[in-house]
Amino acid sequence: MNKYLYCIIKGEVPKNKFQIKGMEEKGVQIINQGKFSCAVSDTSQSRYPLWREHILSHQRPLEEFMKHYDVLPFSFSNIADSEEKIKQKVLKDMGEEFEGLFEVFKGKTELGLKAVWSDMPLVFQDIAKNSPELQRLKKIPKLSYQQQIAAGELVKKMLNDKKEKTKEKILKSFEPLTDDFKELQLMGDDMILNAAFLTKKKGEKDFYKKVAELVQEFPNIRFRHSGPFPLYNFVSLKFNI
Repeated sequence: MNKYLYCIIKGEVPKNKFQIKGMEEKGVQIINQGKFSCAVSDTSQSRYPLWREHILSHQRPLEEFMKHYDVLPFSFSNIADSEEKIKQKVLKDMGEEFEGLFEVFKGKTELGLKAVWSDMPLVFQDIAKNSPELQRLKKIPKLSYQQQIAAGELVKKMLNDKKEKTKEKILKSFEPLTDDFKELQLMGDDMILNAAFLTKKKGEKDFYKKVAELVQEFPNIRFRHSGPFPLYNFVSLKFNI
């Protein structure tokens, strides 16, 4: 029977301690070998499509185990064809790598943050007010096609510059509170920042406090934090087994 892999846990995990459903509502099992354990579930599949229901089923066991242990998450749809291969090729052969990763990420968690402008017309007004060139073009009764293109490109550049400066200011405010961050894909012109932060588990309250301070500092920006999550954006184990 194929096994779907969710995460690596340091130490031995009692096999009947958790009653968690994973992919296709199959019960999650624990494979213990030496210093590490692997959370898996049975599957007849060799690969899963990246559908929302599958992603949630992949994440659910990870987010439950992280409440009790430090975990190293597998990326989506890692499947082994036997328990013995997991014991040998993963838990035994990769043990030294796991030791190093657990040392680096001990007591760490991942928190997400999105920052989005709430009033884009106000943003464009501010851009126009601070651009002598746009002020000059505004006074021309009828712009030529080339002038319209130039004005549009200038607004785009100034918007990107404003977004970059605002993003850097936000990121800098989290430097004392976090160990690392990963910028993620932006969704729309109004989004300034979409990031995952690596922080100590005991530092979550300080992170949320800083978000609250930023809400006051930037009244035209909506901040939305999320997590805590397993270290999806900092550790993503993959195996060809």
